[in-house]
Amino acid sequence: MDNTYTKKTKWHEETQMDRLSDLPDCLLHHILSFMDSKYAVQTCILSKRWVSVWTHLPVLKLDSKFFNRVGNFRSFISQVLDHCETSNILTLSICSPRKNLARSLVDKIISFAVSHSVQELDLSLKYPIGELQNVFRCQSLRFLKLDLLCGLPLPLPNSISLASLKTLILCKVRLKSENHCFDLFSSCLDLQNIVLDHVFLTISDIFNISASALVSLTISKIIFYVAKDAKIMYYAPIKDRKVVITAPRLTSFSFTCYRPMSLSMDNSPLLENVNLSMSHDDLSDTQEEGSFMFLIEMLRQLGNARSLTVTLGLVKFLSQHSRLLEEQPFPFSKLESLKVLRGRQSCKKIPPNVLNFLVQGSPMAEELLRMFQKKRRVCKQPMDD
Repeated sequence: MDNTYTKKTKWHEETQMDRLSDLPDCLLHHILSFMDSKYAVQTCILSKRWVSVWTHLPVLKLDSKFFNRVGNFRSFISQVLDHCETSNILTLSICSPRKNLARSLVDKIISFAVSHSVQELDLSLKYPIGELQNVFRCQSLRFLKLDLLCGLPLPLPNSISLASLKTLILCKVRLKSENHCFDLFSSCLDLQNIVLDHVFLTISDIFNISASALVSLTISKIIFYVAKDAKIMYYAPIKDRKVVITAPRLTSFSFTCYRPMSLSMDNSPLLENVNLSMSHDDLSDTQEEGSFMFLIEMLRQLGNARSLTVTLGLVKFLSQHSRLLEEQPFPFSKLESLKVLRGRQSCKKIPPNVLNFLVQGSPMAEELLRMFQKKRRVCKQPMDD
């Protein structure tokens, strides 16, 4: 009887042990890195063992959605940065899309990123002010995402020189440069992935995307503006919307836009996948002279693609210019796969003149035509975007 009681007591004591606290610091840091820093910091009240664990985290995630007052969030950011004892931060993520941060705090964040050799920096800020351009002095960066909600124009150097940078994501950013040939990326020799999402450009002439190691490029709604003054801007005419891409290792290109633009893709022999998303309504509403020919030239510049995905809106726009389309040379010489999307679903109903234009230059033209003709019905009903 006593023996049974002793075993039960021992088992109960063992199950009540704080085994989590017995884990080495490296494992605790790894576990806490998956949660927002607000809750990671709160572990300091568990016991003496946990008092300073959070100060050595390699990943800091600070999100304003977990705070009711912006003042508390600002204070929390400052306290976390002041007490951080990790010399090399893997990831610093600060998300405050609806709450303004003071200029001094933005400057403090950037200085922290530079001094603590941050490798991955993700900033989502509302109308940021301060010396945000100093982020481009952080030579340790391998990943950089700036989501700035179209605040004040971001002053930029003529060229970003970040030797370790592999991925750059710019969202809702206004870029400004007086440089005639804006060449931002050529000094990033290891840059492999670029995403430009709702980027507003006030550029004098040409936007160059030149990166020797670039593999994947996504351009989503890049908008060219001409600034009349500090408050008044208007769309640049199509002839002034020029993007020149020089990326000899580029294999994937995704492009979404409201309006056609002048696209030049120089020396991209490895291009595999091209995804073009354009709304028929947006294309038709431009009413700009030469829009059709600029679109045709854009397709021609992407002629090395082996896999092509386009939206039904783009197909419909091409089909409405059938006479001009018949006069154009076939743009794609290596095409092996063609997909047309209506929303997220694949569409087999493509006007024959557009289908021929897209595939006839390919050595696999007959096979591609046969694939569509198997399931395609004669297009008697109008197509919807």
